[in-house]
Amino acid sequence: MKKVFFPQFFLLGALIIVLVSCSPKSDAVKTSAGDSLSKTSESIVPKNHQSEIKSSVAWEEIFKSLPKEWTMLTKKDSKYIIYIPCDYQNQKIILSNKGKYALEHIIGQDAYYFQIKNIRKDGNTYLFELQEENTEKGQENVVYTLDIKKNNQALWDVYNDERKMAGITTTDSRFESRYKTVEEPPCLE
Repeated sequence: MKKVFFPQFFLLGALIIVLVSCSPKSDAVKTSAGDSLSKTSESIVPKNHQSEIKSSVAWEEIFKSLPKEWTMLTKKDSKYIIYIPCDYQNQKIILSNKGKYALEHIIGQDAYYFQIKNIRKDGNTYLFELQEENTEKGQENVVYTLDIKKNNQALWDVYNDERKMAGITTTDSRFESRYKTVEEPPCLE
């Protein structure tokens, strides 16, 4: 009888240990990437780029004062160039008013169209509150910020509802000739 009791006790103890070690823990481990996706855009968008930026000028007047086309610059050997990849086009950001105020972001062969809902200005920084009509997602609110530098360059930052998505260094397209254009040879398929 002693021999039968010991294996049962051992199996019961092993089963308890396995169940306890496999049970979910209350403090789940969070990665920094997963944590940042759960934050609201206000906690990620820099303070000077949030919607509280006040401007005494109507946003339509701000729109009229801005250059309408921006070309992406790529840094190579500590200098900026206009780089055109073999199977792509350089990125451009275009502001237009053809019935609706719009911002068009061209990335290679893809183009994203946003209706401008508001523009706010703080010094050389502009905050564009945009809306995209998307058949898959419905309406999506997006924020672009434009920080104009003294050398006809500007930094565009792109934010969606969750997080900052991209930062793009650009030049006012009227000054493209100041930069060397490097075009990659056509890609072989």
